[in-house]
Amino acid sequence: MKDFTFSFPTQVVFGRDAENRAGEFSRRYGPNVMILYGSQRVCRNGLLDRIVADLERHGLTVTPFGGIQENALLSKAEEGRRLARERKISLLLALGGGSVIDTAKAVSVGRRYSGPLWDLYSGKSKVRSALPIGAIPTTAATASEVNCISVLCHNQQHKKAALEEPLTRPRFALMDPTLTFSLPPRQTACCAVDLFSHAFERYFHKTQQGALRNQMCAAVMRTVIQELPRTLDHPDCYDARSQLMWAAAVAHSDMLGFEGDFACHALSHVLTTELGLPHGMALGILMAAWCKFMLTDEPEAIADFSALVWQIPPSPSQIQTAQNGISAFQDFLCSAGLPVTLREAGLGEVSVERLAQRALPGGSGALGGNFRPMRYEDVLSWLQLACG
Repeated sequence: MKDFTFSFPTQVVFGRDAENRAGEFSRRYGPNVMILYGSQRVCRNGLLDRIVADLERHGLTVTPFGGIQENALLSKAEEGRRLARERKISLLLALGGGSVIDTAKAVSVGRRYSGPLWDLYSGKSKVRSALPIGAIPTTAATASEVNCISVLCHNQQHKKAALEEPLTRPRFALMDPTLTFSLPPRQTACCAVDLFSHAFERYFHKTQQGALRNQMCAAVMRTVIQELPRTLDHPDCYDARSQLMWAAAVAHSDMLGFEGDFACHALSHVLTTELGLPHGMALGILMAAWCKFMLTDEPEAIADFSALVWQIPPSPSQIQTAQNGISAFQDFLCSAGLPVTLREAGLGEVSVERLAQRALPGGSGALGGNFRPMRYEDVLSWLQLACG
């Protein structure tokens, strides 16, 4: 096991009606709260009004900031930080999924930064300060409510960048699984595959292998395999929804370790910006194709994954065990209503060369590397497998 330093400063309140403590927690950080939200779902079901009323009961001045879309946009974050400056905001309260919380993180680091916000995400400048953040997640996917990572999409460049900044880790997360009851089935499935991917990409790490880590990663993936079908069949099942919500937090809050390969995430950012695929859908297609790509050179690793996660019984050969595991993976995606190839996603005429160039400009560099570096020719072959 590698040496490490670990801290988990986010205070988590998990369970029914956790969001009703928003005012109690928010008042600790000052009088002016900006509440960020995305879809009209939180307006239609009365959740936004309930949170605002609770904040006001605790003597707080509330500034609503809505309209945040899937895949957090730079332009929206810039708009948010301007508003945060005007209103002298003391706390950002994110009510929504990963894109809402990521936007709050971008506003947080940009509030006192005088230059373009993209400077901080491109690495041109370093974060010096950040506004405190609270989170009320309404999806179970990114774990942005308990981690220090945010992803922002540049509107003009059609490029995503991630920022890992400890100052943006939310101070508190009020996690009520019932807030995910009204998620549509496909969004529920995409969220579950996203959380699966965070454990998947940590599992495949050659210098972080170990019995405890492997079993913990597998436990998160097995939880998704078990609970997603139950959630899709019974959307109001509290137990199933709560299992997925906590699995998401465990998967991407460093509880499983700090490192992973993350080649699938890097390429998924290209598919979301270039092809418009939902993040979780892109990840499902890419993870299965990645396993196929690794089959020739890494049959033992894929066979072990198939046995531990998909519970594939031993076959006469590692290749057969691995192939059976990949088939089980794809069958799972199909059963959740998700495509397993780009062709099934309605993207039959895709230029893999253009996508590979977007992933590795000039054909140089590599994606991932903690399991195996995916260089330009590898990415081409991987994308061809993803096309189906």
